[in-house]
Amino acid sequence: MNEQMLIEGLKAGSDAAYRFAMHQYGGAMLAAARQINQNFAEDAVQEAWQAVCKSIHLFEGRSSLKTWLITIAMRSTYSMLRKNKHWANIESIDQTHDDPYSKLFDDRGHWKDDAHSWNNDSPDKLLEAHAMKDCMNKLIRSLPDGQRLALTLTDFQSATPEVICETLNIPNNHYRVLLHRARSRLYQMLNHFEQTGDC
Repeated sequence: MNEQMLIEGLKAGSDAAYRFAMHQYGGAMLAAARQINQNFAEDAVQEAWQAVCKSIHLFEGRSSLKTWLITIAMRSTYSMLRKNKHWANIESIDQTHDDPYSKLFDDRGHWKDDAHSWNNDSPDKLLEAHAMKDCMNKLIRSLPDGQRLALTLTDFQSATPEVICETLNIPNNHYRVLLHRARSRLYQMLNHFEQTGDC
């Protein structure tokens, strides 16, 4: 079923279309909701599907169906947080002025240390890849909320900057700073891991 057929099926209220959409996009919606709050994610996604049923006729195709559904799931999660008084303003999170990139470059903008090549072409390297993934997950969980959301929604959920800024209610330049800091910390961890084998 292509996207246009799916959209038409959803607008017609087809049970088969909804089952297909839930199977195809439900995981991405749940993952996006969990990045915002683990406790409310499943309930928020259920509410999101109810909202989809009520508003699918308004979908105009300005974004992909997947992006639209993820945005609804994220908004549903924030709505649930506000109702339960767990709301935090993302714009106020992570207002530190430290730039992790400053440790990577010299005054002329050149690398202080050469980046190490990464590969997984041997059994030992494949085992290291699993350890590296664990380190990545640990780092991502430890990031301040704003950085974690900017990174995971951009790089793992493929949400657009416009959708992220609108959903998180932050200006574009703040989003870019959060993403920059998150990616630089992830890069530092990966480079350190490649050199030492530790997180």
